[in-house]
Amino acid sequence: MKILKSDNNNRYKRPSFQADSKTVLQKTAKTFAKMGDIGEGTSIACDFFGKALVVPLVIMTTSKEPEDKKEFSAFKNPVAAVIQLALEVPILATGSKIISKCANKGMFDIKGSNFSYNEELKRNKFVGLFQKYAPSLKEKSKGFLDEVKSKGYSNKIIEQFDDITSNLNDPAKKILKGAFKEYEKTYKNQFHLKNRLCFVAALVLTPLLCALENKLHPAIMDKIFKLQHLDRKKEKVKKNGIFDDFIKTTNGEGRTV
Repeated sequence: MKILKSDNNNRYKRPSFQADSKTVLQKTAKTFAKMGDIGEGTSIACDFFGKALVVPLVIMTTSKEPEDKKEFSAFKNPVAAVIQLALEVPILATGSKIISKCANKGMFDIKGSNFSYNEELKRNKFVGLFQKYAPSLKEKSKGFLDEVKSKGYSNKIIEQFDDITSNLNDPAKKILKGAFKEYEKTYKNQFHLKNRLCFVAALVLTPLLCALENKLHPAIMDKIFKLQHLDRKKEKVKKNGIFDDFIKTTNGEGRTV
């Protein structure tokens, strides 16, 4: 009988495949932890790819239903996903822009508050303080400030900020770090506000979206299967060597003239 070796730190040595699995899980967890911008848009995109690719693939490879039923079920999901995407994305995009515009005008902040949702105000304040307390970094920080002004808060901005301000004196660094934290907090507040309000809008509009989907889906599926049936019939006739006669005697839709 083989006995596992022991050492001073561990009673038993863990098999290498378990250690590798743990490392993979740790790396995966860290990757997802860094994704701070997973919101309603990302959820819609994941849902779309799941319905459009994963579900049809599973149905076609595992279902034991007759070919026609299997194909109908497989086609149904990507068609529904496209309809859902076409209806939800404009609502999400338009809603996000409107909310962002209102937030940057202070419409979501109570009078006398700390402007928790006005990202534009906090960003401009941070840029102004940076230019005031770090004039010696003007050349070094030009690309950084341009990035902040044009694209706003991001993980890239965080890394650049820490690198650029590493050599500043402590008082200036403290002031700029505080302003950056305020900007970061306001950005996250507005981001979550947009996602929550868009989620509520999606719930309110769900009956309308379902009604449109129920109306469009059967018509699209009917068209797909008519074209598929016609292609199969043409292929069958062509194999029998009478394709020309078929074209002459039908109106192009598989029905006799």
